[in-house]
Amino acid sequence: MNAWFIAAGVMLAGAFGVHVVAGTRFYAKARPERELPGRAPEDAVVAERRAAWMLGRCGFQLISVDLALSAGCFLALGLGLIPRNAVLELFLTLTYAGWGVAWRAVLAADRSPAACRHRLRHWVVFFVVALTAACGMAL
Repeated sequence: MNAWFIAAGVMLAGAFGVHVVAGTRFYAKARPERELPGRAPEDAVVAERRAAWMLGRCGFQLISVDLALSAGCFLALGLGLIPRNAVLELFLTLTYAGWGVAWRAVLAADRSPAACRHRLRHWVVFFVVALTAACGMAL
């Protein structure tokens, strides 16, 4: 049993739940039809914005899959349901460290307003998961 991996898995399972419920609700607010009421769906501007929105929505759901699978892997490793695997452990740890770095870089590059940076603190979870997983790897 590895409590560090269990903790990482529980954090990611929680993040998955929040992501699916609150994130879906939040993302729906950016739907182009809300910004351009009264314009036909076949309007070129609406169609272009809808395509960009759908691309983002699909990417959003890919993150849901990543969170769920990562949570499952960490929990399985922590509970001893699967044997320890250094490559898998390193991959998961580096994934979340990389997500944290990328998230911070995007916020910095876009020069997001403070209110936006405050709301989008997902990078904190990513770094905490990476650190927790690194502690689990050390055992």
